[in-house]
Amino acid sequence: MNLGNVAKELSFIDFGDICKNCEANCCRRFYAVLLPEEELLFKESSFTVSTPLGAVKAIGSRNGKPCPYLSEDNLCKIYSMRPFDCRIWPVIMYYDLKTGDKVIYLDLQCPAVIKNTLSKEVVDKVIEVLKKIDVDEEWLKKYTLAPWPNTLKEITRINSPQNS
Repeated sequence: MNLGNVAKELSFIDFGDICKNCEANCCRRFYAVLLPEEELLFKESSFTVSTPLGAVKAIGSRNGKPCPYLSEDNLCKIYSMRPFDCRIWPVIMYYDLKTGDKVIYLDLQCPAVIKNTLSKEVVDKVIEVLKKIDVDEEWLKKYTLAPWPNTLKEITRINSPQNS
């Protein structure tokens, strides 16, 4: 497996100590939308998620079953190769369809966020990378519209060129 270019930018993230005692909340309840560059890497385990703007591919929890890459001891079997969406969670970047801004949120359902064990420094570093990377806008729109439950708190915006 080759790690996608965007995911490589986030290789500094190591939630191992933060997540190791977690009840695997994210891997049991959510799916991760794959970047187009990640789809081939996970073609054997991915599934299609429909959005109003077209389909995206995803891996993870589905039909009440946990992510197929979650081990029996609640660790990720592909941690060093996990996709972009898994790397940044509980930070999420969505597209504001009204303003064209990229909006960065913190998912308040993450146990590390709830217990305040996710450091501000890690979140800030993720935000800095997200501000620099070039994520396909059409993909980001579909990603934003992919249905899944979340409780989000906006933490910053990356203004679109037309709003600057």
